[in-house]
This record gives sequence, structure tokens and C-alpha cells, in this order.
Amino acid sequence: MFSDHCITTVWSRKDIVRRFKLTLKDERDVHSRMMQIYPEVSQWWYLAVGVISLIFTLVAIEIHPTKLPIWAALIAVALAAILVIPLAMIQAVTNQTIPLQVLHELIAGYMLPGRPIANAIFKTMAFTGTSTALTFASDLKLGHYMKVPPRMMFSVQMVAVIIACIVTTSVNAWMMDNVEDICSPEQANGFVCPGTTLFSTATVIWGGIGPQRMFSPGSRYVSIVVLWMNFVAYLSSCYRYAPLCWFFLVGAVLPVPFYVLARRYPLSWYRYVNIPVFFAGVTAIPPATGVNYASWAIVGFIFNYAIRKYHERWWTRYNYVLAAGLDAGVALALVAMFLFVALPTGGAELEWWGNTVWLNTLDGAGLPLKMLTDEQPTFGPTEWS
Repeated sequence: MFSDHCITTVWSRKDIVRRFKLTLKDERDVHSRMMQIYPEVSQWWYLAVGVISLIFTLVAIEIHPTKLPIWAALIAVALAAILVIPLAMIQAVTNQTIPLQVLHELIAGYMLPGRPIANAIFKTMAFTGTSTALTFASDLKLGHYMKVPPRMMFSVQMVAVIIACIVTTSVNAWMMDNVEDICSPEQANGFVCPGTTLFSTATVIWGGIGPQRMFSPGSRYVSIVVLWMNFVAYLSSCYRYAPLCWFFLVGAVLPVPFYVLARRYPLSWYRYVNIPVFFAGVTAIPPATGVNYASWAIVGFIFNYAIRKYHERWWTRYNYVLAAGLDAGVALALVAMFLFVALPTGGAELEWWGNTVWLNTLDGAGLPLKMLTDEQPTFGPTEWS
């Protein structure tokens, strides 16, 4: 979060202030001029949807035994609103989203210790609130370029959200009741639910065990909360207990030198360094594994380095079209394979090297890189304070 706000402030502070002062009529690009023929969505529409949604949310968490107080829910909503602009700026520049759910879990763990369900709801409200706002803004931007009337875009989004809530909840409930051994490691069809397992584990760690045991003064790690209390105590605790907590300061400070270097040398490689994206690169682990990262690195090197360097004209014209085509092709191929191959034949299988080679890896076998032994029956520190 600190890197996000820092890099947004140093790079885009003037543009943010200017955007708040402008309206659609003040924009000079051709898209904005063409969109002026349509009536704009009133701010009251957004305010009404926000208020109604917030009321439903507060009523739900109050009626059900979530142990999430109203004041904590309002803090989650405030966090979602505060983080929208810096995360949107980073996504607009890099096409990368910065996940901050661990930060929300940390905050909720300190505010609501021993309440895993409340921690999960707090994280969901804060993280989903920001990510949904980014998705909504992205869709509105696409509609802006496609010259779709703003009020129609707003209405379609609202209808889609309502339908999605009903469909996803119904499908999830049906799967939990009808899919045998769902979310278990031995599930026959691969419904092992890695994301759900990660979510549940994080809820237990941050909500049940709590960050006090890991990040409070005197524990093995020391959190940024100590910095808010006493800067000297924070520095002494970092020196005494663990170097991990220094990265809170590193994340807040590191974007500044690259900003200065990029301004000093505008044509150098410094202008391509984005610290939040750099640090967020490994946040997909877990549930992502080495196979996922290796595939990403190989494809990225081939298309965004080799082809761009030696065949720049092809890269400029076809690279992103190919990326969109591959995404769409995978989705269509999965549907076609299920409807025309797997479903009629009861599960036809094609045995060849490309379908089985991944099974011969540690990731495929579900094994760790290092196995526990009788001499070392645990991992990590032998004692916890």
C-alpha cells in the first residue's frame, strides 16, 4: 500500500488534481467530444446505489453472527475508497493489479483479534470493493471508446451485477451439495479449490491466530503498527528481532529514487521500473506454483523481448491481438472439448507427452521441494514467542 501511494503521488499527483477539476466538456480528445451527445450519469445514481448496498451489507453483518462490528465494516469501505485511485493509476500504466488482501487481513487481525469470520468479511469488503470499482471503471472506459451511452452502460452493469450474484451463489451452493469430495485434494475431476483453500487458511492465520503473535513488539516480526506508535521503538525492534519489518519502510521509500533517476535520465531504463508491480510479482504464491511462473516467464521473454526486438513491426501489429485470440481460444476450446468430446463419450482421454509431462514434477505430484524428516520434523523457527 505504501509503494502504491508513493508512486502515485510522485508520478501522477498533478494529473489527479487536474482530473478532479475537469468535466467531460473540458476534455479535448475526439472520444469525449463525441460522447457529449449523450446525457451523463448523475452522481445521485452512484450515491443511491452505494447507500443502498451499504445498508444491505450492514444489516446482513448485524443479523448474522459474523462478529464484525459496524464501525469495522465502515473502515473496510473507507479503505476500499482510499485505495481506488492509486491502484487504478498503476493498472492504467502497467495493466497489473496490485493485491492488497494481506494488508486488509493484517489490519483486521489487529482490530478484531480472535474473529476469523469477521476478518474474512472485512478483507472481502475492502479488497472486493476496490477491485470491483477498478473493473467497473475499466468497463466504463471501454464503453466510452465504443461510444455506448453512459446511462445504458450504468444500467447494464447494475443488471449484470444482480444476475451474477444470483447465478454465482446458486452455482456455488449446487456444487457444494452435488460434487463429490469437492475441495479435497483427492477430488476426481480436479475441483481441489486452491483459491478457496488459500482464503480459508489465511482467515485462520490472520483472524484466528492473529498478527499479534507474529508482528507485535517482542514477537519474531514487528509490524508497521509499531511505527505509528513510536518511530524509535520501531527501528530498535527491527534491529533486535527481524529484518522483515524493514520492508514496510523500503516499500514506502524505494519508488522515490527511481522517480528522481527517471526525471534526470528520461530516456533510460529507470522509467520502466515500477516498484509496486515489482514487489507484487510473487504475491500469487500460493496458490500459483513454479509451473505458472515458468510459463509466464518463457512466454513473456519470447513475445515481449525477442519478438519485439527482432520483429518489431509484427509485434506492434499482432502481439496483443494474438494474446486476446489465445485467451478466447482457450475458453472456446474448453467448452468445445467438454460438449463434444468429454460429455458424449463419458470422459475420453488423449494420452500423449504434452498431457502427462507435468505429472512428473513436484507440483504435479503435490510434493514440497524439501521433505520433513525425523531429524527435522518441522520447518521454520523452533520456538515462537
